[in-house]
Amino acid sequence: MSTSVRALIDLDQDLAAAVSEERRDAARRAVRARTRTVERGAWDAIGEYGECADWMGLLVIDGFLSRRTSCGEETVGEIVGPGDLLRPWDHDGEYPVVEDITTSWQVLEEITIALLDAKLAARLAEWPALTAAILARIGRRDRWLGLRLLVSQLPGVELRVLYFLWHLAERWGEATDGVLRTPAPLTHEHIGELIGAQRPSVSHAVGALREQGVRRVPGLGWEMPLDTPATIEAMLEEGAFVPSARP
Repeated sequence: MSTSVRALIDLDQDLAAAVSEERRDAARRAVRARTRTVERGAWDAIGEYGECADWMGLLVIDGFLSRRTSCGEETVGEIVGPGDLLRPWDHDGEYPVVEDITTSWQVLEEITIALLDAKLAARLAEWPALTAAILARIGRRDRWLGLRLLVSQLPGVELRVLYFLWHLAERWGEATDGVLRTPAPLTHEHIGELIGAQRPSVSHAVGALREQGVRRVPGLGWEMPLDTPATIEAMLEEGAFVPSARP
C-alpha cells in the first residue's frame, strides 16, 4: 500500500472540467486529497472504512474492482472502475429480511482511490460546481447498474456477453487498430456474475463470439470490432434466442 496527497482535479480530468480555467490553479491549492493504492485480491472495504459515515466517499482514480453479493450458491457482481464513487459504509451487510446475504469486494486490478474525507468535504463548500460533479458520479453508477440489469434480461447468453462487453469498453476502453478494447481483466466467471449467467454458458458464448471478432487479451481485457453495435442490432432483430434468467 502506498499513499500520497494530490490536487483532486489533477486526479480526474472530468472534475477539472467542472472548474473554469482561471480558477484551476486555486482549486489545485485548495482541494487536495489523500490517495492510496489497494493491491489485487480480496479487500475488506467495510472493515477499513466502516466508521467513515461523515466522508463524501472513496473516488476510484484507476484500476477495477468487483462488488459481489451472494446468497447461498448464487452470486451477482458489479464492476467498479475509474470515476466511480464508493460509500461502502452505507451499508454493505445490512439485509434484515434474509440474514445469509453477504457482500464482498475483490480488486481485479490494483486500484488507486482518493479519500474524500470530512476535511476535504469542508473545503469543497467553496467549490459548488466541483461538489456537484462529484455527486453526479452516484447517478452515473445508478444508470450503469440499470443497464447491467437490462443486459441480464436479454434473451441469449451470446447477446448478453456481447452487449455487456461493448458497453464496458465504451465506458472505460479505447479504440485502436480497428478494435475497441476494455482494460477490465474479467474472467468468464466475473462476466457470468455481471450478466446473470453460469460460467459454462459464458464460456460457450465466448467461443461462439470469436467469429464476431470478440476475444480476451491475456493479462489485459477484451477486444471487439468497432462495428459491434451493428452485430448487436442484427442479433436483436433475429430474435432467435431462448430467454432464460440464469442459463
